[in-house]
Amino acid sequence: MVLNYKTLKEHVYLYLYEKINSGTIKPKEKINESQLCKDINVSRTPIREALIQLEDEGYIERLPRRGFIVKEISLGKIKEIFQILGCLEGFAASITIDKLTDKDLEEMRALVKKMDEAIADKKITDYFRLQRNFHNIYISICGNSELFDLIASLKKRFVKKAYFLSENQGILYETMERNNDGHKRIVEFLEKGDKSGVESYLRESHWRFNGSSNIISPFESTKPNGV
Repeated sequence: MVLNYKTLKEHVYLYLYEKINSGTIKPKEKINESQLCKDINVSRTPIREALIQLEDEGYIERLPRRGFIVKEISLGKIKEIFQILGCLEGFAASITIDKLTDKDLEEMRALVKKMDEAIADKKITDYFRLQRNFHNIYISICGNSELFDLIASLKKRFVKKAYFLSENQGILYETMERNNDGHKRIVEFLEKGDKSGVESYLRESHWRFNGSSNIISPFESTKPNGV
């Protein structure tokens, strides 16, 4: 049996990653290295190594004489990323159609149903996890590892949390419902084998960012199985 031991740097990285993802450390907030040393009882070396990795991945930035702060994503940058993701995911879906099995489609339909249930039960975290797994099915089956890695890299620009443009919870759930209606449309295109239809829909509709939609769905880089 192979045991997966994490280094101190990896432990610190995961600790900070979850703090940022959960919103415990907010955008523009300074990361207190001295406090981290006390909180997780490690020296500055693994903390600095973890911070450098998070900086390389775009989660934080280093400011002169201020140290590291959590990076804020502008709406303009979000729109740019959405446009690129729409093109890439549309292409991935179009080349996946011929490879999808009945089992794959059944799993996608089941995920759509579970997302409906998560919305009804107001389980936001569950909804986003299911959404991520839904998209990963057709992306991972496309057979193009470079394409998968590129999409994963772009999605890693987002932290695992909701970016609210409005604090209205009703708008949040309405947006989630609309997004899940979009997932149903994607399944329909895939079932029909409509390559141009699914590619166009993902590019022009599903990934189109509208500043008035009041929510940006969260993503994280994942392996094909979503773990």
